[in-house]
Amino acid sequence: MINRNGLRTAFTAGLGNAFASLSGVGDSQYVSLAVLAVSTGTYGGALALGSQRLLGTALGSVLLLIGYEGLRGLPMPLALALTLGALRLLGGLLKLQVGYKVGGIVIVMGWLVHEGGLASWIPIRFFWTSFGVLITLLGLRLFWPARGLDTSMTQVAGLLGQLQSCFCDLAARVDPAAADQGEGADPIGIGRYRALRNQLVAIRRQRPALLQELGTLPERHPATLLMDNFEATASRLITLVGGLVREPPTLQDPQMVVQLHRAEAELLQAMAGQLGQWERQIRARRGLPKPPETGLEAPRSWQELGQELNDPNANSASLERLARIASRLMLCRQAEQAIRNGEANWAAILGRS
Repeated sequence: MINRNGLRTAFTAGLGNAFASLSGVGDSQYVSLAVLAVSTGTYGGALALGSQRLLGTALGSVLLLIGYEGLRGLPMPLALALTLGALRLLGGLLKLQVGYKVGGIVIVMGWLVHEGGLASWIPIRFFWTSFGVLITLLGLRLFWPARGLDTSMTQVAGLLGQLQSCFCDLAARVDPAAADQGEGADPIGIGRYRALRNQLVAIRRQRPALLQELGTLPERHPATLLMDNFEATASRLITLVGGLVREPPTLQDPQMVVQLHRAEAELLQAMAGQLGQWERQIRARRGLPKPPETGLEAPRSWQELGQELNDPNANSASLERLARIASRLMLCRQAEQAIRNGEANWAAILGRS
């Protein structure tokens, strides 16, 4: 199936190859090779691969010149092996991951194919490789840009939408009134909790590409700080989902604790509505998203929870049920505080930027 990344790569490679062919300079095939080698879905990934390819080409060229001229007295296989070994050693010291492979190709091809014209072949190859990397980076910026920040924010918005749905379904699980309002609620099980964790892991895997795009000191960039805040808040909310899944409400004494359940359900619905605002702010962003204009408002039943806990009818419920209710209410309070802290940090980060 053809996607926009494939179309962008094909267009960029064709454009670069056409320019190289019209220029009349030899070895123009290295433009297309560079484009295909460094093209990824994000600017940060392409920048990292491009840097590795240029550094590997430069290192391989230097070692090729030194080895070809300095090891003439040795048999060609031994001299070539020593040069490749030196490349491997220096590549490890420079923490090259894929660049040493490019350097090895430069050494082998230069030694075996272009041994009579290294002085002209090496500069031409480096020039076309640099040109291929450059037009790839420009293509990622100009043609259907797929930046790491856009990808990360889209993933965060999707995770918030899933959390909103889970909160609504959790509310319907404990309060019949909430169940009547939420049509078609899906059962909450350990599978949905694991799916949320997997989504959070996918967002964290996107971090290296994001950091590559943000220039010097990316850890201090507002986008990085904002992503840290979103990830920390989402992690705490996912913990709530896992805790409530593992602590389902019992079926004993339902009438004695109905107000406590109602307070829990209304808070879950309020938090779901606030997460919906987060999701809309992120999807409608221009640059960094702004926090919602209104913060989380706890429902009145939640604010009056202390009175309900002192109700003799509630305290006459079974110890098992009271223990589970206490655990669930504590998780809900932690989730409420996580959202409030997340919004406060969100506003503070944008205020400093």
